Amino acid sequence: MENKKLSIVLDQAVVDQLNLRKGQQLKAELYNDKLVLQKEESPKQGRLSSWVLILSTVILCVLFYAVSSIEKMDQILLVGDYSIITFLIGFGGILGMTIFTTTLIRNRTVFLGGIKARVFWRMLPVIVASFAVILLLALLGFGWLLEQIFTGASFDKLTSSLILGASIYAVSLFWGQIAEMIRATWLTTVFTVIMVSGVFVAMATNRSLQWWHFNLSFLGTQAAKESWQFNLTLILSALVLVALVDYLFVALGEKYGKNWKLMAMRVMLTLLGLDLGAVGYFPNNASSHFLHTRVAGYLVLIIIVLIISVKWLLPEVTKDFLIMSYAIGGMLVGLEIAFQGIHYLSLTAFELSAFLLAFAWLIRLITHLEGLLLPDTKELTLTIE
Repeated sequence: MENKKLSIVLDQAVVDQLNLRKGQQLKAELYNDKLVLQKEESPKQGRLSSWVLILSTVILCVLFYAVSSIEKMDQILLVGDYSIITFLIGFGGILGMTIFTTTLIRNRTVFLGGIKARVFWRMLPVIVASFAVILLLALLGFGWLLEQIFTGASFDKLTSSLILGASIYAVSLFWGQIAEMIRATWLTTVFTVIMVSGVFVAMATNRSLQWWHFNLSFLGTQAAKESWQFNLTLILSALVLVALVDYLFVALGEKYGKNWKLMAMRVMLTLLGLDLGAVGYFPNNASSHFLHTRVAGYLVLIIIVLIISVKWLLPEVTKDFLIMSYAIGGMLVGLEIAFQGIHYLSLTAFELSAFLLAFAWLIRLITHLEGLLLPDTKELTLTIE
């Protein structure tokens, strides 16, 4: 069959939006009876040279070998106080986060997706701290797994250095790739993962103490095991929430302009984040019991005010969202009556139920705000000449 040359004419507005230039080639894909045109993506410029990572890994391995020689450690445990995993957590954590931070800064334009650059520098400390904690927990979990599989395993200095080097390189390479892929819209996922995983890890750690006989706040008290995990989860989640709110409302401000309704909602969500951090900063110990109960009470109050006010403050609010909001608000009131009024619910049951409902509503609210940032879809008719 003879090939015929066809032309596709695009509207000038589309050409300007895609920043197309004369002679530029577009990639065309045909599937499911649809022709999709897309720009050829230029190679990423924010990736660090492989030699930087290789050289850094070699230096750390030499340092490990030298320290082991000075300490006269001929056999080094895989897991233990002085072990390969210990140095992996230290060296791998430092190098991994250095690569992560550097790569993220170099890719900040892609990360923001068109939002003002000044927002990035306010978000950077929170993002770095969040992913540092995630990396630390991942390495600790990896060490625990190796201890279960290779109990008592040890290696000579040279073999240990090689194993450590391979591990450091893999961790740093993976964390650098994460920094290339991460986008500002990931913050909702990061907030959810940190909050949910941190709380459930604290619950699992204290299962032998039967924490549910007390209350949810028991997980952050001195009587609990590893109470720092629970308190750090609340503080870190609060920081991520504040950064997320900052990003969202700066972007919404560019779309809707100066708006007192958006400002009011931004203030309340920021206060919610700060108050959440205060709950973790002031655990329910005897010395800070008064402050803990006060800030926890403010947390509930802010959520209720937000639920009531979304009808007037939230842009493009849907009927479905309002029904869901008022249903959750009603359930929270019902839980309060069941706990304080008729004393049907225990404190733990009340706290868990209220936490899950409030958290689910907050995620739904953030998802709605993110949806407002999505560009409007347009149907285009292409003329073939």
